[in-house]
Amino acid sequence: MLQIDTLPPFAAPVDTAGDSLTTVCAYDTLFTPMGPVEPTLHRSLFTHHLLPVQTGFETTIQHQGSPGWLLIVIVLSMALISIFLHSKQIHLTDLLYSAVDHRAMDRMLRDANLTHKVDQAAIAPLMLIPLSLVCFYSFLPQQNNTWTNILQYVVILGACIGVYYARNGIIRFIGNAFENTESVHTYLSSNYIYHLLYGIAATAIAFFVFYTDRVGQTFLYILFGIIALLFLMRFLRGMQLILTLSKTQKFYLFYYLCILEIVPIIIAAKVVTNL
Repeated sequence: MLQIDTLPPFAAPVDTAGDSLTTVCAYDTLFTPMGPVEPTLHRSLFTHHLLPVQTGFETTIQHQGSPGWLLIVIVLSMALISIFLHSKQIHLTDLLYSAVDHRAMDRMLRDANLTHKVDQAAIAPLMLIPLSLVCFYSFLPQQNNTWTNILQYVVILGACIGVYYARNGIIRFIGNAFENTESVHTYLSSNYIYHLLYGIAATAIAFFVFYTDRVGQTFLYILFGIIALLFLMRFLRGMQLILTLSKTQKFYLFYYLCILEIVPIIIAAKVVTNL
C-alpha cells in the first residue's frame, strides 16, 4: 500500500513499521519559516579597472611641484609679448578683430608695420617660447638635473624656431616660383597675426597648466582646443586669400601650401602619440 502523509514542519521522514510498502513520499513546507538569504554579490560593471593607464602629461601634472625655472620662462614670455604689443600700439581687441576681417587685417598690418621683416621675425619666439615650453614639459620625460632640462628645452626651442623660419622661406620660394609673390606675402602676413594670438593664449594658460595640480590637465585641453580653433581659422583664411589674390596656377599653389601646413602637424602628432 502507498501512503502519502503530511508531516509537520521540520519533521523527519518516517517509514511505517511492519509494512515495507508504506513510505513517505511527500513533505509539506508551506508553513516552514523562511530564513535570511544572503544576497549574491557581483562585480559592478562601473568599477574602475586596475590597469595603470597614463598619458604623457598626467605624469607631469601630478608631480610634487613644478620647477621654478618654468615660472621664470612664463614671466619672460609675458614681458616680451607685452613689450611687443606696447611698442606696436596693438590692442588685443583689434588683434582679434583683424583675425576675422580682411580690412581690419590690412589696417593692422599698415598701422603696426607688421610687414617689416624684423617685426615678423620677432613673432616667432613670442609664439614658440610658451608653446614649446608646454609641449616639452607635458610630453617629454624629465631628468633629475634642472640644468639638463633647461638645456633640452633651449635645444627644442631653437629647433622649432629654425623650422619656423625654414617653413616661411619655403613658402616665399614657392610664391616666387609661381609668380605670386604678393599673394604669398599677404598670406604670411595673415599668419603672423594668428601666430601672435597663439603666443598670447599659450602664455596666459601655461601658468595654470603647471601650477594647478590635477586641474592643469583641463587647462591643457583648453589650450589645445584654442590652438586647434585658431589653426582652423588661419588655414581657411589663408586659403581664401590665396585663391582670391592669386592670378595664375591657383591649384598648384594651394596644393603645396596645404602640404606645408598639414604635413608638419601630422608629423608632430605622430611623434607625440608615440612618446
